[in-house]
Amino acid sequence: MSSSEPGANGPSSAAVAEVTSKGRAARHGDGSPARAEAAQPSGDPRHGMSPPALNMLAAAQRVLVEKGFTGLTLRAIAQESGENSAMVQYYFGNKEGLVKAMIDSVFRDDQQDAAAAMSTGTTGDRLPRFVDGLRTISSSRSFRVFFDILPYALRNEGLRSRMARAYDSYRRIKCDWLHGEDEPAAEAPAATQTCPPDEEALLGVAELMTAVVDGLAIQEAIDHEFDMRRAYAVLEFMLQRSLPELLEAGLPGEVVQD
Repeated sequence: MSSSEPGANGPSSAAVAEVTSKGRAARHGDGSPARAEAAQPSGDPRHGMSPPALNMLAAAQRVLVEKGFTGLTLRAIAQESGENSAMVQYYFGNKEGLVKAMIDSVFRDDQQDAAAAMSTGTTGDRLPRFVDGLRTISSSRSFRVFFDILPYALRNEGLRSRMARAYDSYRRIKCDWLHGEDEPAAEAPAATQTCPPDEEALLGVAELMTAVVDGLAIQEAIDHEFDMRRAYAVLEFMLQRSLPELLEAGLPGEVVQD
């Protein structure tokens, strides 16, 4: 389908022309579209999006979960959203631009849900709240989106770097809460989104917990009878007893130096 053809359930070409005309107000000074790609990788691309763009973004997630990455076409998104395929291209540029917006928005939702779960406790039960936050991420439906995108992201530098930024943010949130911060630190460039240099052990725990979340989510996705609560109960037990000792002793010197 060409970008000028109306979608099966979409508006007419005249309607698209009208929206395009109105959309010029949301363009940059040089006349280029203010697409989701203009957003910072670590930010939420939905801020400032028009209702049609938000509708298409949500529709794309549904199509991805139902049909997989290869089924995520402009035609399928237009049919699912009821918007014209030309508008998908207008707001996101191409499939990669749309996928980047999905990565940013889905990961941001998970981060906010996990932070909310972690913040409900007091200092005395910080670790149980931390584990609850990890379990919230593992149980998220957005992992279906993650699983479908990952194989392609490994071969696409733009998507790979986008997911790397999202993972960096995940680790930073975990590190902040383990460190005892009441709120995650303000966002910074990827190269600086780490724990303090003298707390390498804490960063190692955050990295390990990220792997635990992914691994348990994979098991649950494959086996519908899998119950991750048992694994998270063991994890909480181990953290309660081993984390204080690890932080007191620190990592071996050769690990920190490497």
